[in-house]
Amino acid sequence: MSYRIKKVGVIGSGTMGAAIAAHIANAGYPVVLLDIVPFKLSPEQEARGLTLDDPEVRYSIVNGGIERMKKARPASLMSKQAAALITPGNLEDDFHLLEDVDWISEVIIEKLEQKQALMERLEKIRKPNTSIKTNTSGIPVASIAAGRSDEFKKHFFGTHFFNPPR
Repeated sequence: MSYRIKKVGVIGSGTMGAAIAAHIANAGYPVVLLDIVPFKLSPEQEARGLTLDDPEVRYSIVNGGIERMKKARPASLMSKQAAALITPGNLEDDFHLLEDVDWISEVIIEKLEQKQALMERLEKIRKPNTSIKTNTSGIPVASIAAGRSDEFKKHFFGTHFFNPPR
């Protein structure tokens, strides 16, 4: 059976996640980049009268990650065309965008419980044969996959990109 990657999901838009999304987009693949919804308003958002329900706020973390990635030196992106391949979203409103990806790269905070909770959510929505990788540097991969099905584990692996990924 052949396996072909057509679309990738990256979860976590921090320094590494956004740069990994850029690296994948540089290779010509469409990327869905998701991050959390903020738990509280920034002082600037509060002063502008925004609420936690405003789209500008709900997408502020992922959009901030993309903006930092675009300004990175050395450059994360090789072209404006690559930037156009990245679709931002958040883990509450846009999780469904991961349903049709072929590879999901998890790049969230290094906390076992949060990674396990994310894997549980991913197992419920991923299509068969979607590969899921964790970009952990210190948590055993087997611990992250604990409680997942054998089928899920068959498509789960760990990687570690060096910074910058490109």
